Amino acid sequence: MLTGREQETAFLENHYKRTGSQILVVYGQRGVGKTALLTSFTEKKQTLRYSAGNCSSREQQYLWGRELRSRGKEIAEYPSWWELLECMTIQKGETTADKKVLIIENFQYLLKGDTLFLQELIRFLKEKKEALLVILTTYASGWVENSMISKVGNLAFSVSGFLKVKELPFSAMRKIFSDYTVQESISLYATLGGLPGLWRLLYPQNSAEENLIRLLLQRNSFLPELMIKWLSEELRETAVYDTILATLADGRHGKLNDMYAHTGFSRAKISVYLKNLMELELVEKVLPGTYEICNAFVRFYFCFLFPHQTSERTEGSTFYEKYIREEYNDFQLLTYRRICQEVLQGRFRTVELWNSRQGKIYFLCREDTGRKIVVDYSGTVCYTSKDYDVLQASMKREHVTADSILIFSENGYEKTLTEGTVQILVHSVDENS
Repeated sequence: MLTGREQETAFLENHYKRTGSQILVVYGQRGVGKTALLTSFTEKKQTLRYSAGNCSSREQQYLWGRELRSRGKEIAEYPSWWELLECMTIQKGETTADKKVLIIENFQYLLKGDTLFLQELIRFLKEKKEALLVILTTYASGWVENSMISKVGNLAFSVSGFLKVKELPFSAMRKIFSDYTVQESISLYATLGGLPGLWRLLYPQNSAEENLIRLLLQRNSFLPELMIKWLSEELRETAVYDTILATLADGRHGKLNDMYAHTGFSRAKISVYLKNLMELELVEKVLPGTYEICNAFVRFYFCFLFPHQTSERTEGSTFYEKYIREEYNDFQLLTYRRICQEVLQGRFRTVELWNSRQGKIYFLCREDTGRKIVVDYSGTVCYTSKDYDVLQASMKREHVTADSILIFSENGYEKTLTEGTVQILVHSVDENS
């Protein structure tokens, strides 16, 4: 079983064991591990696969039929959807009683023009004697969550379940790459996020810094170009979207009014584009009126690579030293906050973000007993008495009280902090991994 995918695997197995045929929709952003999950799930099952292309229905039927003929199947040059499904799943003289799995990748392209494919698939499963588990996959999460139901209408009632494959948590990276230190793991997670499709590109024998330089900063690095390609496929008016993403990556313009002042775009226009970016899971609203880039790889690109496209051409370790090293601790602090949130949500009944007037974000947590805990964090640098003084001033100014104060720090803390009257607990994000 894949590390960190126990719940998703159980969901798939549960539907596979049900009597009769089912249709599942499995979706998640590119690189999140949908293919690896389904490959692991179908390892000992009779599995059929087809990957749809972005073309008309007639061209789709032609290409699918041609692929089947290349496998030795007999089918017309321009087959119907029914003929394709029948040719794909039924073999003459076959006696196996095991349920087959049919995986159709990028299924959104099959519904681009109309819903006839889904209608025929539902009719085919109702009339077919043998049970079949059909898994429809797509990277278009925003389309599934916001547009699919209105597109297919009542046909959605024939879908047995929806499974969103989310990014793997930091704890999964710690298990998979156990030879890395906590700080190295945080550095990698800050750039690659929870996308195992990108983790596979790492060389475990190399340091985190060496991996980042090799994957992102060498002249032949393909990941930055791939990111540009993905964005251009999903977004029109890329100049506007790039401007908004670059503005958010700056870290000082996360509020709508700040974006308006910085970009010159109208507030209404910015709101529309932010909505589209949130549907693509590139941006999220973390607090009322405050937005952040939530895709780690996109954030790295717009923090470090995008602003220096016209700079003197440097690459590799030279680029890292010139543009990244001094800024990287601040860059990964947002990721560290997200990792802390992952740990806290496993421990406390409620976990809320609290944005102080000075712009620092803290956590307010409550236990089942009602005890209140304020949580601060310093990332991979030492937590100092100055950090604590800022926290105390913020709590006093905004009348926040706490039974305990919890500090996350991977590089220790000043010993004088233990001399206060409030109970202070120091924690590492790795203690729950």
